[in-house]
Amino acid sequence: MYSAERRQEILKRIHERARVSVAELADHFGVSRASIRRDLNFLHDSGLLQRTYGGALGANGAADEAPFTERQIANLKEKERIGHAAAQLIAAGETVFIDGGTTTACMAPHLADKVQLTVVTYGLNIVNRLAVFEDLTLIVIGGTLHHPSQTLGGILAINNMQAYSMHFDKAFIAAGGVSAEAGVTNADLEQIPVKRRAVEAAREVILLADSSKLGVVRTALITPAAKVHRLVTDRGASQTDVRALQALGMIVDLV
Repeated sequence: MYSAERRQEILKRIHERARVSVAELADHFGVSRASIRRDLNFLHDSGLLQRTYGGALGANGAADEAPFTERQIANLKEKERIGHAAAQLIAAGETVFIDGGTTTACMAPHLADKVQLTVVTYGLNIVNRLAVFEDLTLIVIGGTLHHPSQTLGGILAINNMQAYSMHFDKAFIAAGGVSAEAGVTNADLEQIPVKRRAVEAAREVILLADSSKLGVVRTALITPAAKVHRLVTDRGASQTDVRALQALGMIVDLV
């Protein structure tokens, strides 16, 4: 395939998916990543797409996450299996951070019998689901409400975490994308500072992401993939992506 034809195909894939990664395109077209980077740079210079770290998105930047209500029902069965498996990783007496998100929320029904558990969160959906468990200590990080993600963030949230030097046995993190090359990324920039602080403060970082997130690169970096200890995902995950993450030392649970 000539480079001009490949570039047309790249634009078509961006139109269909909103975002592409260098690794994904190189595998798809059977060419080097350097060739794909040249293609993306050419299309960027032509005003046909926007370059991002490790990939590209449409020229209008239309790669934001779907509305929260839509994400709640997307891949729901997979998310419920992931949430159940993640909850089993929590031991009695631990203090854990649970990220806002539709996948992490699926942990909630399985935390009722956890002994002396303390949960720290900034997700309103997590708060609503855990508030009924009276034996659970629930700490809510205050801040400014970000309506699209139903999370509390901003400088107040970060100040609250830093003021008490919060530390967690485990941090359960949600993300818009994960790739071995580009790391763990997210489209909602407002959430990034809290996610990063939670990763830094945790002894063990556990990423919850259904298979549709693997190989995807979103706008901003949360953390390099090598800093994630464990990924809980579903059996639909690409083996290529799984092996690349395992090569970094990450444990991958397929549920």
